[in-house]
Amino acid sequence: MRAQSLFLMLMLCLAARAQQYATILYRQAEVPHAVPVAEIDSVVVKDVAEVDATYFAAQKDTIYVVPTRESHWKGQRIAFLGDSITEYGQYVNSFASLTGCIANNFGVSATHMAARNSSDTGSFERRYSTIPVSNKMVIVFGGTNDFGHTDTAEFGAFTDGPKAGKYTFYAGLHRLFKGLYDRFMKRGIPVVIMLPIHHGTEIDAKEFIINSDKSFVEGTNATTGKTFREYVDAIREVASYYSLIVLDAYSYSGLSPMTEIGSANRKFFRDGLHLNDAGGERLARWMYPQLEAVYEMFYDF
Repeated sequence: MRAQSLFLMLMLCLAARAQQYATILYRQAEVPHAVPVAEIDSVVVKDVAEVDATYFAAQKDTIYVVPTRESHWKGQRIAFLGDSITEYGQYVNSFASLTGCIANNFGVSATHMAARNSSDTGSFERRYSTIPVSNKMVIVFGGTNDFGHTDTAEFGAFTDGPKAGKYTFYAGLHRLFKGLYDRFMKRGIPVVIMLPIHHGTEIDAKEFIINSDKSFVEGTNATTGKTFREYVDAIREVASYYSLIVLDAYSYSGLSPMTEIGSANRKFFRDGLHLNDAGGERLARWMYPQLEAVYEMFYDF
């Protein structure tokens, strides 16, 4: 009976010691900077269970390190097609830092997704063909200027299709997305259409007009009479027709400039539309897990 009690006490002590070492389990990027790396007896393990299985061989000051998995996109070329939100680079640079990808920025300020006329050479639908097929993914992020500017194409309808010479928002989307599909998706290169984040209330046409009593109405484009939600829905609708990958930053990115109206200290936006560095990082972190899955859809890993 005494021997059995001693055995139980010994097992409890061993379990307690295992738990002690389990609590000093770090991810590679979280090893305390105050501890000189050369003085750490580092043991690489996969999880807490493995710590429990190996504690008895460890020194008192051992730090267990869980290796962090590198992004699939590390070293891969990714093209970003967009307007000023892309050109300014906050989310592009943050995504490159997170993943280690080679970011090729094709953002041009004040440009539209759909060409307004035959001379609109800066539109997305005219520029996508300059993106090299050596890129491993193409991310398209626009639409805010198509809504926000008064000099914009007529809205049109889904049935406009990619007809040449028809200058409507829908026709331009069809030409852009069909062209991206033919140039990249047919080669096995993923094309990701990221729906625009909310337009805000401080630049160009207002997505929402806030009344003094805090109620609000949706703003409309002066040329087309359409709301920003209708522009966002059109982008989603045409992208779905060509079965391109859609990331809904409008609904799910956690970024809305309306939450910063009247704030002296803006958290994510510079001016009610363009991202600041914190906003760029937030968007990039939201993109990260979804685009890791895109890699696994298209490439071996």
